[in-house]
Amino acid sequence: MQTFVAAVKDLWDKKRVVDQLKDELADASKSLETAKSLALKAMEAMELDKQHVPGCGTIYRQRSFSVQVPKESEDKKLLFSWIAATKGPDVLDNMLSIHSASLNSFYKAELEIAKEQGNVDFSIPGIAAPSVYYTLGMRSK
Repeated sequence: MQTFVAAVKDLWDKKRVVDQLKDELADASKSLETAKSLALKAMEAMELDKQHVPGCGTIYRQRSFSVQVPKESEDKKLLFSWIAATKGPDVLDNMLSIHSASLNSFYKAELEIAKEQGNVDFSIPGIAAPSVYYTLGMRSK
């Protein structure tokens, strides 16, 4: 038992180190993003697209854009209808996706409903049986 207690203390020590490093990484990342923003604004003001700095490398402004997935049900229907009509059902099938966390949340809710209804053989077509795994939870004093 003493060996196990020592191992758990070592576990907590390692967790504290990792937490400290995560905090330092978060601070460094924030500082990097601030520096990037300042450099981008300076390049825009000087009308530069790229700049080479000897001993460091080249920085450049890259133009890009993104669109957002519709949030409203009606907008989603319009999008999916357009994809199906213009690109076909195979492309639509590849474009439709469920985020893993959403699927798991949905599955757990449906499983609870099935349990309440006495359905012990619950399954959803197309979804393999859930795999069981264990994680270690940690709470400080």
